[in-house]
Order: sequence, then C-alpha cells, then structure tokens
Amino acid sequence: MLSEKIRQLTLLLEKHELEAPGGIVSIQLYSELLAAYLYQNDLANARFLWKRIPQNMKAGNVELEQMYKVYVALWNNNTAGFYKAINHDWSKHVSELMFELKEKFQQETIALIGRAYSSIFENVFAEMTNQTPDMIEDTCKTLGWEIISGAYPRLIVPKRTVDAKPIVVSSEAQLHRLTDFVSFLEN
Repeated sequence: MLSEKIRQLTLLLEKHELEAPGGIVSIQLYSELLAAYLYQNDLANARFLWKRIPQNMKAGNVELEQMYKVYVALWNNNTAGFYKAINHDWSKHVSELMFELKEKFQQETIALIGRAYSSIFENVFAEMTNQTPDMIEDTCKTLGWEIISGAYPRLIVPKRTVDAKPIVVSSEAQLHRLTDFVSFLEN
C-alpha cells in the first residue's frame, strides 16, 4: 500500500521535473524525489538524479548532502553508515519517507539475519539493526528467536521459518518436457 503510494508520488515528481521550465525545479522537489528513490531502493535513478541537481543547489543544502550520504551507505551496503546518515532532523516534506525507509531497511535486515544466520552475537545484531538491548529482546520474543543467557554479548539463535514446499515434478514429466523442447529446436 505505502510502496504503491510512493511509486505514484515518484511518477508525479518525475513528471513535474520533466515539465519544469529549463528543467530545473525546487530543492523541495529534488529532495522528495531523492527520498522516494531511496525508499524504493532505486539507487540507479537516485544516482542520476544527484548528477542532475545543479551544483549550486547541492552545495548549500545540508539535507540534500545528508540524503546523498544515505545513498552512498546504501550503495556500499554499509549498514552502520546508513544508520548514522539517516539519523538526521529531516524537514517535514521528507521526514515521513526517511522514517519509513529506516523502518523498512531495519525489517529487511532482521528478515535477512533470520534466513542467513544460525546464530549471531547480540552486539553484531545491534549494529546491523540499530537496536538497543531492550529492543533486541522485544524483537526476538516477537519472532520466537532464542537468546542464550550469559554475559554480554549474548548469543541469539534465529528460529528457522518453514519455507514453502518445493514443487516436485516427476522424472517422466521432465523427460516429456525436455523431449518437446528438443523437438521444437530441431523443427
């Protein structure tokens, strides 16, 4: 739902930029469009937008420069740098988008940890998700993950989710399909 609204916002902002006299729009439009690209993880378009923004507009605008730092952190897959850059006092026209980006990034990271790790230390988890120890405990309880008691850093054991049952195709069906394909190629 939110991602669809942001996609629509992106299309509208792109249209405004294309129809602007001289191709130059306000700082607000540039920052909203850059935030929308970052939320959608459309880093290629974010990069090209950054290159299109006139240098004199970029130079004096702290918020645009901060968004660029967020972009660089995402581009380099730098989780710690991302959280450092996104923790900024954003203006009202981009604050909601940047908050949602941070939440989305955090949830995707937690899901990735759940799939990729059989165990992870609490301090590494905290760095990857930008969570405090209390928040980590709440997250682990919610997901049904185990936190092994002990001295800091404790060990977190993610609970494996049951993947959907793989599609099983019989050998006979595979052979028939392969035969049809080879016969198609020969004709």
